[in-house]
Amino acid sequence: RLARLPLARVKALVKADPDVTLASQEAVFVLARATELFVETIAKDAYVYAQQGKRKTLQRKDLDNAIEAIDEFAFLE
Repeated sequence: RLARLPLARVKALVKADPDVTLASQEAVFVLARATELFVETIAKDAYVYAQQGKRKTLQRKDLDNAIEAIDEFAFLE
């Protein structure tokens, strides 16, 4: 299985946007995969901050630290 997110749920979220009229299965798959990669990347970066605090569990402050420190996440501020 290439995508772990449920494609039907992703398609429903895409169609919830009033600007979207059609969404192909390929587009839904690419959005799902991109979302998975984004979540994986930010989680790995946030985990570094959790390790610095000698924890194995991510907390909100770890995500906040990753967002502040890494330029690619500046759009989330």
